[in-house]
Amino acid sequence: MQSMFRKCAAALALLGAVNCATARAETMNVTLLGTGTPILNINRFGISVLVEAGKQKLLFDAGRGVAMRLHQQQVPLRDISAVFISLLNSDHITGLPDLYATAPLPTDDGRLRKPLTLFGPEGIDNVARGIELMFKDQNRMRMLEGEVVEPATHITAAQVQEGSVYEKDGVKVTAFLIEHGHVKPDFGYRVEYGGHAVVITDDTTYSENLVAHAKHADLMVQSVAIGSRALERAAPDYVNHFYGYLASPENAGRILSEARPKLAVFAHISLYSRPDIARATTDELRERIRAAYNGDFVIGEDLMAFKIDDHGVSQVPYSPDVRHKEPG
Repeated sequence: MQSMFRKCAAALALLGAVNCATARAETMNVTLLGTGTPILNINRFGISVLVEAGKQKLLFDAGRGVAMRLHQQQVPLRDISAVFISLLNSDHITGLPDLYATAPLPTDDGRLRKPLTLFGPEGIDNVARGIELMFKDQNRMRMLEGEVVEPATHITAAQVQEGSVYEKDGVKVTAFLIEHGHVKPDFGYRVEYGGHAVVITDDTTYSENLVAHAKHADLMVQSVAIGSRALERAAPDYVNHFYGYLASPENAGRILSEARPKLAVFAHISLYSRPDIARATTDELRERIRAAYNGDFVIGEDLMAFKIDDHGVSQVPYSPDVRHKEPG
């Protein structure tokens, strides 16, 4: 009898260990590597979001400084499973050449030994072939020195259409069209894993398709543009021009009010100004969003991170100082 009890206890302990391991494996981690735009801002590098789910490390957009931010996050460049580009504006791809050229090098962050996997809208193959051409002679010299292996000099590029674009190890990525004025196509992405969902939108204003694909998300990464009230009064034509294809604080609030994510975080934050009128403050941005949306949201900063599991969505403790520090 005691032997039977011991066997049952051992079986229950093993089952518990399996369940705990499964729970840990189904955690999603989201890091805002960069929250900026083409507007130069030393505190906000180019737009890029890292989603870690199971064995997958997925990069959404690759703005300026993405390789540096991955280094600070202590994520080796060789470990990136795939890169997803939302649109081909410069601020979404200027970090790609650095990522491509640095990942194969014999460094702690490098040693990639296979092609970089890249997804994006029509024209993404031009980007891939252009980067390969840019570094053609560099790659030849690196290979002669034995520093780079030939497979890592290639980029495998796939054109995105609406619908499922990536499924691996239980992680599913769905692309959906969003609205960005004359720039078409522009894609948002929904990442699903373990019963949880993250929605990432970059340059966009309100659209029903965006809201439909963002519903019931655990975490929604939403772009926003703002001119201060002073700038709106002084230069309404200038401000209304970019509000036509980027979500103002009020429009962003409308998107969130209809999508109702568990938590929203703002990234790809466009802070417009002119020489005699300063950028809007974070407080003004927060107050204007709050007036339009009564749910939970965070004004994102570079290297902010979030954890998603069966307990909900939580922000990892954060200090802005981390943006300017070496890891470790």
